[in-house]
Amino acid sequence: MDYDVVVVGAGPNGLTAAGYLAKLGLKVAVLEQYVETGGGLVTQEICGFKLNHHATYMLLGELMPPFKELELERWGVKFIRPENQIAFLFKDKKSLVFYTDIEKTKEQIAKFSHSDSENFLKMFKEFEQMFYDFLLPATYYPPVEVITQTEKLQNSDELGKKIAEISEMTPVEILDHYNIKDKRIRGALLYIISMFGLEPDESIGFLVPIYVVRVLNSAIVKGGSHHLASSLRRVVESSGGHVITSSKVKKFLIKDESCYGVELENGTQIKSKVVVSTLNPEQNFAELMEQYNGGIFDDLKDIAQRWEWERFSLFIAHRGISGKPPAYFDDEASKSLNVVMGYESDDDIMEHIKACEQGKLVVKGHGSCLSLFDPLVVPNHVSFAEHHLLRWECWAPYKEWTFQEKKDFAQKCFDFWCEYSPSLAESNVIVEIAWSPKDIQDQTLTMKKGSIKHGAYTSLQMGYNRPSPECSSTRTPIKNLYLGGASVHPGGMVILGPGYISAKTIAEDLGVEWKFGELEMIEKAKKRGYL
Repeated sequence: MDYDVVVVGAGPNGLTAAGYLAKLGLKVAVLEQYVETGGGLVTQEICGFKLNHHATYMLLGELMPPFKELELERWGVKFIRPENQIAFLFKDKKSLVFYTDIEKTKEQIAKFSHSDSENFLKMFKEFEQMFYDFLLPATYYPPVEVITQTEKLQNSDELGKKIAEISEMTPVEILDHYNIKDKRIRGALLYIISMFGLEPDESIGFLVPIYVVRVLNSAIVKGGSHHLASSLRRVVESSGGHVITSSKVKKFLIKDESCYGVELENGTQIKSKVVVSTLNPEQNFAELMEQYNGGIFDDLKDIAQRWEWERFSLFIAHRGISGKPPAYFDDEASKSLNVVMGYESDDDIMEHIKACEQGKLVVKGHGSCLSLFDPLVVPNHVSFAEHHLLRWECWAPYKEWTFQEKKDFAQKCFDFWCEYSPSLAESNVIVEIAWSPKDIQDQTLTMKKGSIKHGAYTSLQMGYNRPSPECSSTRTPIKNLYLGGASVHPGGMVILGPGYISAKTIAEDLGVEWKFGELEMIEKAKKRGYL
């Protein structure tokens, strides 16, 4: 079995890279150790309820270049983006709702602080410019060395200087920088920034505009997250590529520091001109190169040894119910995609994260009734009963979890939810299932310790340093071996950036014409001197 390209891992990035390269006419094979493809895009149907065990909220959606270039809409991908994005409920029956309409959000913030509402609007508008003019283009462009990138920004225009200024700040310092003072507003914004694992005290301020702007424009995939993965797979196969499941890679085939294929656990050898791996550094450089030693191999194994995982992860619990959807004291909150409960200030956010790092469980987080926005995720058989799908998500430590621990903690979380929406207690539970950080790791082995982004976001593990200066461009010191997963620039979440960059880089190295052209947003960023 000989191919032009072998892709290790059929997650969203692996399928993206394979889709592009197959469309360019290359002979491509994607190898997946599980029976099913999709990686973190996991949707399990139980009794007619479609449960997204992992990736649910899509921050970029239609903005991802593969959505248009791989014609994912043609394969049925549709993003649903509610106007009411995220609501915060407080003990004194006050609420704060963030909308896709930023003026409406400003009015909500003004209920607590007029000055904060003005400062928030100024901050958000600057963040929007930073996001669309630089951060989004940079997501689909090979990283630039840190000092060089900083100099380019500082020597560009006023916006570039502002990006350079906040890049070294922590999220907390950025809130101070924009003079956000009210404790509840600070808590809400800090939660929005940190809800998917961005740590409040880490100096990676350039990520803050991405999270603020796009968490407030989150979408879900119609019919369940796995539909996005299924559509990417259809692109690969309709373009002549092969997706081979139940095929775990045992090792890279390397000779004279050049990769020429892979060997599976069953002994099958698959040869190729190029191998692109979407696995994490430990898997790539320690496990799959275990038999190779000395020189360059020891250097790569050192990258694996130094790799840091996230300090906390997520606990996710689902309930498929027969009954009414959540109803809160604020109707606008009841119509929101996510409803956050249990935080009264930014101090509460910091304390929860600290508790997770100490291995403690805290019942605070956000809940969503996904069926309010997508009726396809609940049973559609003829019935007089009303069905809804509830999803609870909160920060939690990585540790060993017993079945009973998961069940008990999930019950505590839903009991807490019922304090804010008492009507939920009257519903009949049809399906109940929870995922701990340990389950996240066991289901998706690239996410060691429940690390949903394949490794912590720190200044030493982002951009040009992700996973190392030698490898962040997707090329590695091993000839013909490329990286294309979340542990390489630009990182995790379902953004398809690593897969896009690796495909473009491989096409260039193989001398294959990139038929999709340069992205317009990248050309504009180059003209402004950012890239």
